[in-house]
Amino acid sequence: MNNQSQKLPLLVVSASPYMRGMIKFVLETLLQTDVTELESEEKALNYLRNLDEAPSMIIYDYVPNAYLLEDFVSYLKEHSKKVKIMVLVDKIREEVKNLLDMSRFTLLEESGLPSNLFEQTKLLFKNTHYANTVDFCRIDMNFLAILDGINKNLYIKIGEKFIKVFNEDDNTEVLDIKKYKDRGIEYLYLHRDTANWVISQIQNQIEVFLKSNNFRFILRGASDSPQKRFEQKILRINDEVHIDKEFRDAIDKTVDRIRSIVEKEPAIEAFLKVLKSRQDDQAFFTLKANMTSTISCLLAKKLDWISRTTMDKLIYASVVCDITLAARPDLLRLSNLVDFEKVKDQLSPDDKKIFLSHPRDCGNLVKRYFPSAPPDTDVLIMQHHEMPDGSGFPSSLKAERISPLSALFIISNDFSYYVLTDDEPSIDDFILKAQSRYDFMNFRRIIKALERIKKPISTGLGR
Repeated sequence: MNNQSQKLPLLVVSASPYMRGMIKFVLETLLQTDVTELESEEKALNYLRNLDEAPSMIIYDYVPNAYLLEDFVSYLKEHSKKVKIMVLVDKIREEVKNLLDMSRFTLLEESGLPSNLFEQTKLLFKNTHYANTVDFCRIDMNFLAILDGINKNLYIKIGEKFIKVFNEDDNTEVLDIKKYKDRGIEYLYLHRDTANWVISQIQNQIEVFLKSNNFRFILRGASDSPQKRFEQKILRINDEVHIDKEFRDAIDKTVDRIRSIVEKEPAIEAFLKVLKSRQDDQAFFTLKANMTSTISCLLAKKLDWISRTTMDKLIYASVVCDITLAARPDLLRLSNLVDFEKVKDQLSPDDKKIFLSHPRDCGNLVKRYFPSAPPDTDVLIMQHHEMPDGSGFPSSLKAERISPLSALFIISNDFSYYVLTDDEPSIDDFILKAQSRYDFMNFRRIIKALERIKKPISTGLGR
């Protein structure tokens, strides 16, 4: 029997089809292997009792107090003495250690998946004939359905040949998997380097994956458009918004970069020059974040509010306040409820919900994912579309319930929209409109501070 035809029988036991699919994909990428997936301890017991020969390795997704848990563990201890057994746990606790024989079982924390499983498996089967070194790795159709777009070359195996059926520019979100399954095809194939890339992407998102039962892996590549990469980094699960660690780190770096710029008190002219040279939708999001950061910090300095905490709060709020709209340019350009009312009949129910909920969604993102953001940054974000007369959203707050710093941020946000969307923006024009729109306590001081920085801004606006 040659090396390519030898198979290593493995068993994966997990109630989650997503966990089973991910583990199966990792194992089949690393090993010449056949993986059996079962969703319960009861089914695993029946399966093992009827096998003539035990699997070479069992991966068990441990759930406390599961039905037949002790029976299943006892069976493994008694009948699988030569089997390598890996137990996945949310955290390695004493009660787990007491239940299991640590000389027989290897505990792996779920938050370390799939890299810890990857390393353990490589260690066990390194330099054996089971190690998979072929150029193409298979991907199960069921797991492919869990991936929300892979955008890489996909192949079908016919005899010993691999025929490309999808190019990296194709949209596998609409891949007709059923068509292939009806033909009896269970697997498509990826190049080995692509398979390893998929595993690394799963690693980046494992934290979010473990929080949801209906998570769909979002895979993104360097060849994706900026708009697509932005959209894929923001995940909506069970009406909550999540972001992965990679994206969180990128936002922290953006805040650091903007802070270094703001500390130098830049002129607004530079932002306007960039605006004229870059009119695409992605630039609008980036320019608005930069513009709002700069104008809000300049206003805070005029009011002597410019502590490091205040500046960080304004910059974080500027970068994150519209981030769930970053890949939806039609929604991003709606500056208030008046704009929304003009187009709402043309929007889908999902788009309406996303726009109206984005202040809360973005505020919750800061609270959940950015411990480096100062306290109450989420309040600025949640209030950035409120209006002092109560006509804003999402809470219809009136002036007396809007903090002075929120008032400053609301006006800064409004100013940025005005500069970036008006054909001939003028500071005098904006101040005139703002004086009537924001003629309320807390807001008047901000307008007066804007008048004091009128000269350098007017120069930048060409007036």
